[in-house]
Amino acid sequence: MCVAAGCAAMPAMAADAPRSYSNDLATLYHEHQRVLAMRDACTTAQPLSKADVDGAYDDWRTRHARLLDDLENRFAAVIKRASKDQSDYSRNYAKYQLEVLQMRDDNKRALLTQSKDKIAEQCKEFPGYLRHPRSDIQAIYPEEYKHVYRAR
Repeated sequence: MCVAAGCAAMPAMAADAPRSYSNDLATLYHEHQRVLAMRDACTTAQPLSKADVDGAYDDWRTRHARLLDDLENRFAAVIKRASKDQSDYSRNYAKYQLEVLQMRDDNKRALLTQSKDKIAEQCKEFPGYLRHPRSDIQAIYPEEYKHVYRAR
């Protein structure tokens, strides 16, 4: 299914993918998963920074709440359209959720394989990044955002 494949793609790879609603939706959705993986990696690698990282994530999540909820609803709608019936949808949705969690865990593990100095530096900068408008999903991926949210 395109949703699962698109979700697993790293943002840089998504830029190489042909422009489609599903690919652009996956790119936008993946940014939240990337942020979660980084948050989890930082709280694991730098446990003393947990409060600052969690606070910055909460600020970011609050700023993005409507968008993140809408992206989740759009993904569910794509899965529903690709499913034969409610039972098929339930299986597909559960499979999709598992793939997303696995991808996020893989990304976290990859981040934690970096040198201690590199992950420490990234984690030090992460809260400031989350609090800055440059971390807004629509600022990072303006073309994908326009495509998914174009007036119909």
